[in-house]
Amino acid sequence: MGFGNKIKLRYAIGILVIMSVILTAVVAWYASMSTLKRSLTENYLESNYTYAWKLSLSISALVGHMQQNLIAIGETFGKSTLNQIDLDAWRAANNKYFNSLFITDANGVIQLISPAVVQFNEGNPVKANMKVESEAVQRSLDLKKPFISEPYKALSGQRILLMTAPIFDNAGQYQGMVAGTIYLESDNFIKNTINDQQYANGSYVYVVDQKGRIIFHPDPRRINDNVIENPIVKKVVSGKSGQGKVTNTEGHQFFAGYAYERNTGLGIISQTPISVINEPLESLFKSMIIQSLPLLLVILILAWVLGSMITRPINKLAKFSENALREHSFVPYKSLKINTTIFEVDYLYHHINNYFHLLNKQIQIDGLTGLYNRKTFDSVMKEFIAKKVPFSLILLDIDHFKKVNDTYGHLVGDEVLRYLANMIKSISASCELCFFRYGGEEFVILTKSENLDMAFDVAEKLRMKIAETTSPTGKPITVSMGVTLASFEDQSPGEIISRADEALYESKTTGRNKTTIFNDKYKIIV
Repeated sequence: MGFGNKIKLRYAIGILVIMSVILTAVVAWYASMSTLKRSLTENYLESNYTYAWKLSLSISALVGHMQQNLIAIGETFGKSTLNQIDLDAWRAANNKYFNSLFITDANGVIQLISPAVVQFNEGNPVKANMKVESEAVQRSLDLKKPFISEPYKALSGQRILLMTAPIFDNAGQYQGMVAGTIYLESDNFIKNTINDQQYANGSYVYVVDQKGRIIFHPDPRRINDNVIENPIVKKVVSGKSGQGKVTNTEGHQFFAGYAYERNTGLGIISQTPISVINEPLESLFKSMIIQSLPLLLVILILAWVLGSMITRPINKLAKFSENALREHSFVPYKSLKINTTIFEVDYLYHHINNYFHLLNKQIQIDGLTGLYNRKTFDSVMKEFIAKKVPFSLILLDIDHFKKVNDTYGHLVGDEVLRYLANMIKSISASCELCFFRYGGEEFVILTKSENLDMAFDVAEKLRMKIAETTSPTGKPITVSMGVTLASFEDQSPGEIISRADEALYESKTTGRNKTTIFNDKYKIIV
């Protein structure tokens, strides 16, 4: 099975943590940016609305004051006769409000005008004794009460806003009107009021009349433009006040606040480019990155350490398993030592350790007899030789075992093998890795001693016990044995086994039910 395209757990955890940290940071940045953007948006919308509303109050107060001045002039003229000097004096006193003043009779004929002649560009000169027939003037004459017109183009050629007050004599007879003009394309009280309160960052205020035509704008080229298609303008000329985002007729986006001035019917719009919030947003973004990077690095380092704590023992378990599979042999499970504070890893380690213990038992143990098997025997022998452990080896074989199988059957033969295994284990219950089924009816006993006499005594004790005990066949069986001592000069298990096998063969060929000792120089046959 190939693992080349698989990702390691450490990298998977690292990527997961990195992605989690990055996503968390992105969400935090996005939330902060959204909060700031929403806050700035609400602030600019509210600020523009408040500004437009305050301007409308200022203009309304000025208009009221201007109307009172006109009413005072009308009352004065109705009680006494005024001349040009008097009217000039009145205009001088009100020059910051009105660009011109004039008085008409009941038919609209100008009696007095200040200045004496009014003309704008190529328009007709306006002076005394002329009859004014504009719709605004005629309507004021018909109403016979204070009146404020819509913006219109006068005889002088100037676009104006007309404010009037009626004149009544002492008998209450209507004598005409006094009128003040505001030149919308020149300096006027609206322009002066707004210019006094202009502010920076690209924000500006403009004013529209009842038809959506601009009567004041910071850019003089926009005067008289009809912007009724602007959704904010549509709302304000319909008498509404409020705030909102808007894209103007030139395609620019703004935060806008608007207010309707009821005396004149004018709409005041204050707006700020939406782009003004980009700079604080960019500043916040840079600040958050600078402040977050050290913390992010710390988190990543801690995550890497934690990931290593998790993956290191798991990798160790995986390597251990890989080595066990590669060797296809006994694996000393006690060599697997893992210390971890991670509960799941510790839990997995103990279960794998127990599982390897069980597997090792199954791999090492002969399934029929319960003794250690040939593979385990080979492994132990190699270990003893490598570590220079002194030991003796007893090789034993059941005499005439083929006859047992032929006479009593293989099931009884198996019972005899189990019986012999129990007899072997009975000679020393405390011995670990001492008894092995070598193969077939052959068994091996290892004694950690370099005393051949002791090994011989063990072999003889076992041989005589077997010969005197009834086996599963219904009568005793006998065994033949060969004993040898391992030498430090032995380089492989084969050398030792070969000597024991030769001693065993000697026992077999000299009558069976015997124990033969083999040493390097001679054989002792007992």
